[in-house]
Amino acid sequence: MHGNNTSKECLLCGLCLEVCPIFRATDREDLSPRGKGFLLAHYHEFNFGVKSTIELAELCAGCKRCLKICPQKINLPLEIARLKSIHPDWKSWIWSRIIKSRTGLLPVIKGARAFIPGSIPVLKHSLLDKPPVTALLKVGQVEQTKEKKAVIFPGCVSKLFRPKLEKKALQLLNRLGYEALPTPDWQCCGYPLGSAGLFAQEKKEIEKNLELWEAMDRPLVFVFCATCVDGLKNSFSGFDDRGSCEPFSQSIRTLIEELSELEFTPENLLESRSIVWHEPCHGLPDSGNIFQAITRNLGHELTILNKKCCGMGGSFAIQNPALSSVIAEDFWQSAPGNNILVLSDCNGCILQLDATKPDNAIVAHWLEVVRVDG
Repeated sequence: MHGNNTSKECLLCGLCLEVCPIFRATDREDLSPRGKGFLLAHYHEFNFGVKSTIELAELCAGCKRCLKICPQKINLPLEIARLKSIHPDWKSWIWSRIIKSRTGLLPVIKGARAFIPGSIPVLKHSLLDKPPVTALLKVGQVEQTKEKKAVIFPGCVSKLFRPKLEKKALQLLNRLGYEALPTPDWQCCGYPLGSAGLFAQEKKEIEKNLELWEAMDRPLVFVFCATCVDGLKNSFSGFDDRGSCEPFSQSIRTLIEELSELEFTPENLLESRSIVWHEPCHGLPDSGNIFQAITRNLGHELTILNKKCCGMGGSFAIQNPALSSVIAEDFWQSAPGNNILVLSDCNGCILQLDATKPDNAIVAHWLEVVRVDG
């Protein structure tokens, strides 16, 4: 595809300029969703050239903020991914190998850094040696039994960098009364591969996940990563026969939405450290509000930053490390000081924010500050 394949035309309203992290970081109209959409739509007319088009298309964080605000609902990130799929560059190739490597991720990352020019903030240090975060909330005893089977989808990043989150999530499922099944060998959720235009690989991963889900007799699937939720629900564009795709999508649940059924007691105080919630670009609009209500009842005030992208964007942080760093810096400049605890509901965002944070800041998944005994 060399032109814009959207069924509706851009109104040039400019709403996308207000939310696009790339435009905010560069102040360049041609790199805004509106600008890129125009160039894609008039590709042949301007004879823009494949190389220049690909370079321009890669400058998209894949946050989908433009899609959410667009009155025409033009999915520009998908159009750019389609363009990438025709001319996948070598950086996307390396990213696909990183995703596929699973437990061999760290050696691959170290090797990839030698081949990719410039520094890669998100890969600057291992998070496996990260010190534990002090628990703020303790889950109380809840006597209830749900006659439903459930399984955890931890996601690639959590499985490799935050392995204890899966155990914590399983404890919460049991506390909520679900029959928690053993976690199968899930494949990638599909989002990083799809955003890089690697649709064939994305489809293979999703097909494997569907097979695993069917073999477990279609349980509810609880996810604690906003990007994984997006991938699991929306990575079916390559399927002619949707078959079990729609039921699988409907089985996806976000773990944070279940917290309203639990009772919490305060565990520790942060003293002078402020708590900040980073709302992932692909997250639920109410996830921050859910956690804010819980912490407020326990004496912790939480500030929600819901209009700031972290710059991760699936493969974006690897393809464009310098621009990714600028976007991350914009987030930290909007934060209320450096002596803060930043919580989020996306494992990729946590990886990015932890790699770019000020020295005094702490970054954690919300599960890390929740204590579940038993």
